[in-house]
Amino acid sequence: MYQPMTRTIIGLLAIILCVQTSKSQDAIFSQFYATPVYMNPAFAGADSGFRTALIYRNHPLQHAGNFSTMHAAIDVFVPELYGGIGLNVTSVYQGGLNWNNHIDFMYAYHLQLSSDWYMNLAAQAGYYRQDVNWSSLNFTNPSQAGPSQEFTHAPDFAAGMILYNDWIYGGFASHHLTEPAIGLFGDQRLPRKYTATFGMHIKPQAQRRANMTKYYISPNIIFQNQGDFTRFNYGLYFGVESFVAGLWYRHSLDNPSSLIVLAGLNLGDYRIGYSYDYSLSGYTDTFHGIHEISVSFSFLTRRQELRETFINCPGF
Repeated sequence: MYQPMTRTIIGLLAIILCVQTSKSQDAIFSQFYATPVYMNPAFAGADSGFRTALIYRNHPLQHAGNFSTMHAAIDVFVPELYGGIGLNVTSVYQGGLNWNNHIDFMYAYHLQLSSDWYMNLAAQAGYYRQDVNWSSLNFTNPSQAGPSQEFTHAPDFAAGMILYNDWIYGGFASHHLTEPAIGLFGDQRLPRKYTATFGMHIKPQAQRRANMTKYYISPNIIFQNQGDFTRFNYGLYFGVESFVAGLWYRHSLDNPSSLIVLAGLNLGDYRIGYSYDYSLSGYTDTFHGIHEISVSFSFLTRRQELRETFINCPGF
């Protein structure tokens, strides 16, 4: 008797929470640069080759199943289009009760400003859908049917830009430009999301010698605002040969949020990364223990053969 009632209460709370969350903010990833086109469409085609990536993020919730997020992205530079194209697919699954899906297509025009500086300007169009599985809940009257409204959907649009050279980069993106209506009940809209990024890729000049161990450091700052949520993310990567370690600190305007530790392997054509979020908010029994795994592949293209400048940002 206890478990069905608990599941019903937790389920209702989860649906209310996910509706409010959908109204307030997008899915959050800790490996920002594993699929940078999710953060800013201007990253499309900015890698050295054809790039595809997968991310799985898992957050177990007691009595309510797993809160998991899956993301896949593909982007490539196309010389005939003078820029890059890309595809994003994001799916948020909440304990069998709620399922959000988002698919986006993007194009980024690559502009050379001088011999050292480049700018990418991007536009993105997509489709958003949210489904609720009312049959997963236990109602007081078993014969009672669930609400008739089981899903909502809407078109979605975004834009972004990046300015960069071979060791420094910064950009800005705005998602949900039209604030699409996505509420199951009433007029609920997905607020615009603003993202600003800045980072550096620093390595000694002496690494040009073939027999020297290759290493680098990469400090990064990412600012994000969506509705009532504002987050600052401060990160530092350190890479030695094919191994990469990272540390991020994420906080809102009111209180610290989490500490993120990251480890990854960059094996040339493919990369594997793992990160762990530890809550600093004081609710560690509920909000800590978030695991994230990424796998990405990059293949040679004409862009790499032509040795054009690309963004030296982290791969995780």
